[in-house]
Amino acid sequence: MEMLNIDIIDIINNGSFLKCLSSLKRDIFFHCCQIETMKSATLYTAKIGFFDIEIGIYKKEYNDYEIINLSDDKKDSNYIAIHDMHGIMTMNFNNILQSNIIQLLPEYKVNHINNIEQMEICFCSGSTIIYQDTDLPPEIISNTLKSPIL
Repeated sequence: MEMLNIDIIDIINNGSFLKCLSSLKRDIFFHCCQIETMKSATLYTAKIGFFDIEIGIYKKEYNDYEIINLSDDKKDSNYIAIHDMHGIMTMNFNNILQSNIIQLLPEYKVNHINNIEQMEICFCSGSTIIYQDTDLPPEIISNTLKSPIL
């Protein structure tokens, strides 16, 4: 099976890592995940390259989500590779807004959450880049999954 190469920019533009996958690759991805079943949701976690991916599927409501963050170590996959060719996950808040990379991404708005000093770049695709500190790279990319995925 051919390796699927996905860039962080593709994930943001599509609004989801899962939307970048064909049905077959999605099945393979879920088969390789660690699964944790809880009372109200099931969590699927995987490490692909230098990225950790968590997908939460709620049992009753459609508040499903996907979180992507940089990992401390690397784990190669035979089927999927995630890259950050533009350095989005290593760039701080001000640098990404001032760079040419922002022009490659969908329309966005910036949210500042005062009580926790969090900054978010919310894209019309549904992706959000979340910064806990504007001088540091982002903590996560969060995607809301709008329709049932399993």
